[in-house]
Amino acid sequence: MHIDPQAITTSLTQTAVFVLHVHGCSEYEQNLTITWDVEEAIEVRPSVIAINGCNDTSMSVEVSSSQQGQFIIRPIIISSVPIKDNGRLFVLLKVAKYRPLIIISMLIGWTYTVCWTIGDYFQAWTSYKRKSVVGLSFDFLYLNIVGNCCYATFNVVLFSSTFIEEEYFRRHPFGLNPVVANDVGYAVHAVFGNLVLIAQCWIYQSGGNVISTAVKLLISGYIMMVSVFCTLTIEQQMHWLDFLYILSYVKLSTNLVKYIPQVFMNYQRKSTEGFAISNRLLDMAGGLLSLMQMVLNGWNFDDWQSIVGSPMNVLWCLVLGVVSVGTNAHNVSLSFLPQSVVLTFGETGSFTIEANGYASSSFDLQLYWPQDEALRVTSNQTIPFEIGWNNHTVPLLIEPVRQGRFIIQPHIEPPEAVDHTRLFLLIKVALYKPLMIISLLVGWAYTACWSAGYYPQIWLNYRRKSVVGLSFDFLYINIVGHISYVVFNAFLYWNSFVEEEYYRRHPFGLNPVIGNDIGFAVHAVFGTGFTIFQCRIYETGGNSVSKPAKTIIALYLTIIIGTMCCAMFDVMHWLDFLYVLSYIKLSTTMIKYFPQAYMNYRRKSTEGFEIMNRLLDLAGGLFSILQMVINAWNFDDWNSIGGDPVKFGLGVFSILFDLVFMFQHYILYRKRNIKTPVEVPMLPKDS
Repeated sequence: MHIDPQAITTSLTQTAVFVLHVHGCSEYEQNLTITWDVEEAIEVRPSVIAINGCNDTSMSVEVSSSQQGQFIIRPIIISSVPIKDNGRLFVLLKVAKYRPLIIISMLIGWTYTVCWTIGDYFQAWTSYKRKSVVGLSFDFLYLNIVGNCCYATFNVVLFSSTFIEEEYFRRHPFGLNPVVANDVGYAVHAVFGNLVLIAQCWIYQSGGNVISTAVKLLISGYIMMVSVFCTLTIEQQMHWLDFLYILSYVKLSTNLVKYIPQVFMNYQRKSTEGFAISNRLLDMAGGLLSLMQMVLNGWNFDDWQSIVGSPMNVLWCLVLGVVSVGTNAHNVSLSFLPQSVVLTFGETGSFTIEANGYASSSFDLQLYWPQDEALRVTSNQTIPFEIGWNNHTVPLLIEPVRQGRFIIQPHIEPPEAVDHTRLFLLIKVALYKPLMIISLLVGWAYTACWSAGYYPQIWLNYRRKSVVGLSFDFLYINIVGHISYVVFNAFLYWNSFVEEEYYRRHPFGLNPVIGNDIGFAVHAVFGTGFTIFQCRIYETGGNSVSKPAKTIIALYLTIIIGTMCCAMFDVMHWLDFLYVLSYIKLSTTMIKYFPQAYMNYRRKSTEGFEIMNRLLDLAGGLFSILQMVINAWNFDDWNSIGGDPVKFGLGVFSILFDLVFMFQHYILYRKRNIKTPVEVPMLPKDS
């Protein structure tokens, strides 16, 4: 069986039609009965389809909705003979409030696509008229072509490869291929437009403009990263779909940095001559229309969540808060919503158990909850499963009796019905709710302090047009640690293969990396990388990376390459490789401060080293330790401090060095105000 079309957009006042095709059942003398698994707001006509002695046939089915939103419609098939179902037998129905808004949204979509598509031609026309590309940043063009090539590859392969498409459907059972033919055409055209601009750079006067060393290194890093992941994919260490996601992340990162070189060139030349502003006006118009379409669709379809997911809807598909459990006998899955929750003492927690799947026979699934002195579970549950598709939601109430951290795992009968390895609920019970809010605010405070700590140094360098007094060893060792931390977070957060190994080692653990961790780590790389960029363009006073620092960095790279090769050849697991990266991050944090402290000691001055950076770091470290203490007391979980000695130790270590820098700045090498003598006029003699 298959359904055509599989995605339908309609409105509240309109009836939509799809076709259910049945093939191959003429081989059997059988009767089929088909009903529909739908929500209450959806009406399907006919509601029941009976096929007697079926032949190959097609049936039109009407569907309407009394509610806005996005819905999944699945057939429930009752048959004596097994039906081949690849898990893709469903209809994705999007229901809008007003049909005219659907047409307006479509027109807006075509408009911003046209704006983004023709933008490059204005720059090409400007260069052609002037017979010169002076004023156009080569860094911008080459970063752009790298990103667009990656994006075109992502779209073309995901659109045309059935092997990769099947893997995408396996990870997103009710998802459709996010790439359509328009996406492929747009991405390929973007590459063509970039190639035209680059060709003009070769044939027209350039005024000595070339690609900067920093961008050459960045592009080399992109090529090296893509090559490494391509090799891993060829060696079957990761899926081709994950490799395509890597390409999409390269596209994202190039979009974040490609404009900086052009802005800097305009700033240096104190002119925008040669840079077609019409290109940017069209780009801005396209961006505003894109946001307008997102808001319009969010209101018309009552789907505001799409605004959060839309900026990355082709690149990332994030599933937060739900851990589904695989099945054996009945293809039945159970999941907790949410799987982790924080309650206060005496508060009753409300949870939901979702049961989904296809049952080949009827059975009752029994959930027996363990008796615990610390928690009270209201009752045991029985979940009935009928033949065919099932979708049940079972409420659960739990009342904590005391503080602490508890794991609840039900006993299931029959035990072979589901794989209950990851079927558990993690509950943390606090004594006072206000302390939870205070802890949250403290957490945001130290995150803000640590995030803002990069900018005082950047601003000081910009004002002085000099980086004299800033240790290059500190910066380069620091960025090695931050990049290692980004890779650790990104892979543990997105790679399901690594995540499954983590769960195997920690059966009752949740993924320790959340989206905020990735954002914080990427921002740290940006802040440190931008400071290093300033070291390339401002006065250095002869400062450079020392030989000991080069040796340490070379040692880090050797360890990374060696352990990565071990992971590639199955000598160690990829999770262990990520742990090695985390240890590198730890070690860089322990040694990166020494070069700066030594430079201050040698120069007998802290001039050029922004002390506000250290003050913010000190505040962040104190807030971090304060949060740990508040949580330990509020949740009666003092083992959390001892259980995370790395975080606690790094906080204390950073604070000690911040105090050293403050001692150097404010006491040892404090600037003394030199008082200039004041000349007092001579007094008259008669006075």
